[in-house]
Amino acid sequence: MDDKKIILNINKLFEKINIFKGDKVLVSSSILRLLVKYKNENKKFVTNIIIDSLIEKIGPEGTLLFPTFNWAFCKGEDFDYNRTESLSGSLGNLALKKKDFQRTKNPIYSFAVTGKDKEYICNLDHESCFGLNSPYGYLIENHGKMLFIDINDIYRDAFTFVHVAEETVGVSYRYLKNFSGNYIDKFKKKKHVNYKMFVRNLNLNALETIIDKEFGNVLIKKHAYERQNINGINLILIDINKAYKAAIDDIKNKKGLIYPLIKK
Repeated sequence: MDDKKIILNINKLFEKINIFKGDKVLVSSSILRLLVKYKNENKKFVTNIIIDSLIEKIGPEGTLLFPTFNWAFCKGEDFDYNRTESLSGSLGNLALKKKDFQRTKNPIYSFAVTGKDKEYICNLDHESCFGLNSPYGYLIENHGKMLFIDINDIYRDAFTFVHVAEETVGVSYRYLKNFSGNYIDKFKKKKHVNYKMFVRNLNLNALETIIDKEFGNVLIKKHAYERQNINGINLILIDINKAYKAAIDDIKNKKGLIYPLIKK
C-alpha cells in the first residue's frame, strides 16, 4: 500500500469517532495490528500519521496526551527526564521525540503533551501520581476524553483513572507509599526527589484492582462510552469526567464493579 493510501486510511480511522476541535484527549493504544494491516515496514511513518491525524482532529485549541509511564524509579533507578523511555507504548516514545511535545514532571506516571494547554500541564507540580493536582486531575476537571486504539475490552486494564478514584475515596486496600531517588531534569541537573503513589496493600494480599465488564454498561447509560470498529480496528472513547464520577460512586457505595483482587 502506498503512503498516500495509508494517510487516507488512518485519517478515516478517526473520521467518525466523536472527537472534536478543542477536545482534551488522552490516547492509549496497541498499534501492532495497524502496522500489519497497512503492511508498511516503516513503523515510524505509520505512527507519525496516527499522531498527526489526532492533532489535526483536535485542532490548535485542543490538547493531546500520550502516556509515557516508567516504573524503574520505584526500584531505585534514576529518572532522566530527557532519556528515560516510556514502557506504555510506542506512540508515547515517538511523541517524546517530536519537537511539539513536552513531557510532564512525574518520574513514574508522566505524559507526552502537545496542544494549547501543554505548558500548563507540564508545569504541574504534584507529589502524588494520582492526585487531583496531576494531569489526571486536569483531564477530569476539563472533561477530557480517553481514546483506546485497538485495545478491545482490555481497556479496563489501562483505565488508570480508577486509581485516582480510589485515592480520592481513600480505599483501605491501597495506601500512599513514598518513593525517593535521583531525578535528572530537562536541564540535565541531578537532584534527589520524593514522590508518592497509591499502591496496593500487600499486607492485605491485594493483587490488583478489577473493573467488572458491567462497568462498561454503566458508562453507556451515562453516555460516557462509545465504541466503533473502523476497517477492523476497534476504537473506544470514554468521557473521563463521567467515568471518574461513576467510579467514585461505585467505590463509595460498594456496588461491586470496582474491587480489589485479594490473594487467598
